[in-house]
Amino acid sequence: MPASEQAERLRAAGLKATGPRVAILDAVERNCHHPSAEDIYQELVESHPSLSLSTVYGTLSAFVRAGLVRKLSEVDGRLRVDGAKTPHDHAICRLCGTIFDVETAPSTVLTPLSELPGDLAVLDVRVEYDV
Repeated sequence: MPASEQAERLRAAGLKATGPRVAILDAVERNCHHPSAEDIYQELVESHPSLSLSTVYGTLSAFVRAGLVRKLSEVDGRLRVDGAKTPHDHAICRLCGTIFDVETAPSTVLTPLSELPGDLAVLDVRVEYDV
């Protein structure tokens, strides 16, 4: 995706379209292996030498809150994200930590609870399979 499209997605999500944010969003969306913050940092640090690992973590957290990427369960103690735009579930290997995309079958779509304590609203329902 051209950087201008990512900049527009950032702005539409209410975020400033800074150079590091555009580069991080591009890296997440191109990486179909559910990258960690460390993976993204290693990919970008050579071309963005002023980028810090702390900035990558903060940016990914902002992206999760804005709905641009999905946060996965912490595998190996690291934040992992998914930038895929199509809905799907994940299977996570308990032995090696590999994360696999699993196509969501229409029959497995979960209906969120209609009422949650504290008037909370359900924003997303997802399934993770431990394998």
